[in-house]
Amino acid sequence: MDNQTPLRHDHYPTTKAEYEAELTETENEHAAELQKVEQKVQGQVSRYLLFGAVSVVVNIVLFYLFYHTMGIEYQIANFIDWLISVQVSFWLDRQFVFMHKSDKPMKEMGTFYMTRIITFLIETVLLWFGVSVLSGNKTIVKVIGHIIALVLNFFVSKKLVFKNQPAPAD
Repeated sequence: MDNQTPLRHDHYPTTKAEYEAELTETENEHAAELQKVEQKVQGQVSRYLLFGAVSVVVNIVLFYLFYHTMGIEYQIANFIDWLISVQVSFWLDRQFVFMHKSDKPMKEMGTFYMTRIITFLIETVLLWFGVSVLSGNKTIVKVIGHIIALVLNFFVSKKLVFKNQPAPAD
């Protein structure tokens, strides 16, 4: 290690003014990179809210139809609408929110479903507690539980499911 050549740069600042100018340039570069990351995340959040709204509508409408119209028990109605809305969410998130491109959509779908099982269980417990324990309105309790699940789902999708492919600049 003693024989290593030190790093070379084209220019080292020799005056305080040169040092401050170089420091300012570096700070500006970091600020620009940070701004790009913030814009990308804001774009993803905006798209997730938009397409998440579609998923919420699918979820709530199906729950209402299965429970109120068809008379299916509320936990079973919740499970059926969950299966359908997770499928809708996967394709919307993959295509439009995270703009993810890969050659393994089935593997990603499996991971997506596995992560959604956790939030489904949270939503199911909230639905049971809100309806069976607190005697709340089933549809309102369903909406509240689904909103909590949606927030958790964004972060889980971003960090676990669609993490390998860098998203394009927004």
